[in-house]
Amino acid sequence: MTDTYDVIRSVLTTTFRVPDDEISPERTLEQLELDSLALAEFALILQERLEVRVDEEHATRATTLAQVTEHLDTLRARSVTTP
Repeated sequence: MTDTYDVIRSVLTTTFRVPDDEISPERTLEQLELDSLALAEFALILQERLEVRVDEEHATRATTLAQVTEHLDTLRARSVTTP
């Protein structure tokens, strides 16, 4: 996975106290027990760390970590190429 995934993993383990062995790309945010308030905080932290805004439809309880990573990688790539 990418460095984006590493940031996501770090946020989950440090801020939300998700055990590292429960985190994998195919896990959904719901399976990691993030409620709606936690999802909002998760998106805000990722925005601060990665300097891109997570779109709401890409951070729902049904979203997998792989999907979040892919979305953020796409946004980060666009921000690098956009003047």
